[in-house]
Order: sequence, then C-alpha cells, then structure tokens
Amino acid sequence: MKLVPLLKLFCKGTIGIGMKRFRFLWIGNKMQNFGSSLPFRFLGKISFVLLVALFGITPLFAAPTFQEKPKQTKPSELFQRDLHSEIVIPVIGLNLHLFADQKSDVLRKLKFGEPVTYDQNSLESPKEDWIPVKLQDGLSGFIKRSVVRSVPPKQYLSTLLFEAEKLIQSKQVDFLAKQEITDTIFSISSSGKFTGDEFIFLRAKAGFFLKKTVDLMNEKGIKPDNDPETLEFLKRHQTKLLYDYSSGKYYVDSNYFWKLLESYPKTKHSDYAGYLATESIPVNDCGADLRCRLEEIRKGKLRYLYLFPTGNYVNIYTKDIVKNLISMTKDPDSIPCFPPVGEGIKSEINQMFRYASEIGPREKKQILPHLQILKKECFR
Repeated sequence: MKLVPLLKLFCKGTIGIGMKRFRFLWIGNKMQNFGSSLPFRFLGKISFVLLVALFGITPLFAAPTFQEKPKQTKPSELFQRDLHSEIVIPVIGLNLHLFADQKSDVLRKLKFGEPVTYDQNSLESPKEDWIPVKLQDGLSGFIKRSVVRSVPPKQYLSTLLFEAEKLIQSKQVDFLAKQEITDTIFSISSSGKFTGDEFIFLRAKAGFFLKKTVDLMNEKGIKPDNDPETLEFLKRHQTKLLYDYSSGKYYVDSNYFWKLLESYPKTKHSDYAGYLATESIPVNDCGADLRCRLEEIRKGKLRYLYLFPTGNYVNIYTKDIVKNLISMTKDPDSIPCFPPVGEGIKSEINQMFRYASEIGPREKKQILPHLQILKKECFR
C-alpha cells in the first residue's frame, strides 16, 4: 500500500342516531301492545335498560368528564424563550419561508447545522410553530419550530454533535448529505466560537465524520473524476486525507488526530482523539514483511498505550498487540531476521522497546517478553 498526501495528488354521523330512535319507538309500540299482560313497574325497568343499551346513556350518578383544551403559549413567553435559546438545524434542506405560513414563498433551503439566530426585530409576533430567524448573510425568514431543536446555549454543541452523529451513522442518509454535515462541523470548528476542551472535541468529531464519509465513498466506489461535487469536497479537505494508489481509496490521515493531541495535550477529550488516530491507520497487507508489521503496531496501538497508559482503550489494544506479537514469535526460528538484517527492522524494534518501557506495568509485562525474542533473533 502506497499512501500519499491528497494535497500532492491534487497539485498534481347523525343517521345512526335516527335509526336508533326509530328502533326504540318500534320496540316501545310492541311493549305497549304487550303491556296489558305485564306489571307496569317491570316494564319501566326493561325500558330503562333498553334505553341505556341503545343510546349508550351514562347513568345520572356518574361523574361528568371534561376535555381540557391544549394550553396555548403566550407570545410574550415564546419571545423570552427564543431570545435565550440557540437553534440547531438537525435536518437537510429545511425551508426558510418568507412569512410564518407553510404556503408562503421559500427564500432558500438551509443546510444541516447552519448557524441561525432568533430575529428579535421581526415585525411579526411570535407564533406557536414558527420561529423568526436571521442567517449569517443577513437574510431573515421563518422556520418550523417542530422541526428544529431550540436549546439553552450550554447545550448547543452537544445537541449539534448528537444530531450530526445520528445522521452520519445512519445508512439511510446519502453520501452528499454526509458531505454537507462534515463541511458544517468543520466550518463551525473554525469559527472561533469554541476553545479549549470544546474545540478539540469538535475538531476530533469533525475528523471522525470525515472518516465515515470517505469510508462510504470507498465502499460505494464513487470516483471523484466523474462527480464534480465530490471532487470539490475532497479538495476542501485535502490536507487531512491520504490516497492509496494501489487500491484507489482515500483515507483520513491519522496525523490529523495526532497533531490535535500535540497542540492540545492533556485535555478532557485527548483520549478520544487518540482512539480516532489509532483507528484511522489503514490496514496494510504486510504479509511476511516484518518491518511493515512492526511499524503498523508501533504507529497505532502501541503509540496509544505510550501516550495514554490509563486510557479507555488500553485493555483492548494490549490484547491485539500481544496477539500479533505471539503470531510473530511463537516459533523463533521462523522469524524473518536472516542476515544481513535490514536497518528498518532494527529501528522498529528499538522504537517499540522505547514505547513499551514507558507504558503501564501490566501492559509492559505482557508485551516486553515478545519484543525481547524479536531482539534476540534480529540483533545477533
């Protein structure tokens, strides 16, 4: 597998009631004809039962029921709520109407997550299911309240990312929609609105969405040469992507996530960024190439253990590393370290020793014995 930065590549009914009444009168006539042979009190009881059965009459002693009307929110309450909330557009192609009316002109369609603010200067009073909004370009209009998420400012970022991930992970959302979501999250991360822990989490999530979008492109075999929109999408993110000539596939460069960690070390979401960096490394078909197999372990899962000795994924990655090393060292005589041993193999083993010497004691105990076997066979 030959991976190159993408930047270089580009440079290159009332009727029923009436019938019931008729039936009751007919039965009444029959009862009258039959009345001379039965006591009057008995006939009265039978008539009452028939009345209840035919008309569904509620007994007089039953408690009355009242249907409450839905409580209407006052315009003043809506104004105060919208004034102190932020709006998240959680769908693709939401209509921006000229007036608070479904039949009014559509000014344009909004993108997923497009930043909008409550238009408190709107001349039209607030309505139950419409919100007057202003876009960043100054355009104003109305959007359906039932479609969007109106949340307190502290919940804006978490709500935005939750809705974005839900769509990115969905198999029902198409490739172009996922491009739009990815672009939006990257744009918001570059707006300067978020800093510190929120910024690194937003950038890490943006990289994850890019990975899922590119993975879908590879899966469906979409070729950017035949799709101008996809080509432009790749150009916008070329500094974060790699291209593999042998397979014709695109990958998110794991260095995108590692650089986040270097720029913002020891933040609340560093561990998550490290996990994404590890998972972004393409799986190479190394075969019997020892240097290739060792490099893949060192650059990914061992590097994670080195940087996050108490991380959330330590146990999983340790098991994977040990499993791979066992497959290499279970038969020392079969280790491909025949003289002259290449400097690349020696360099990889030395770097892995350096990483393994600084990881957690339990993980070190599992990994070091296998590295010692490799060193013994390859440094003779």
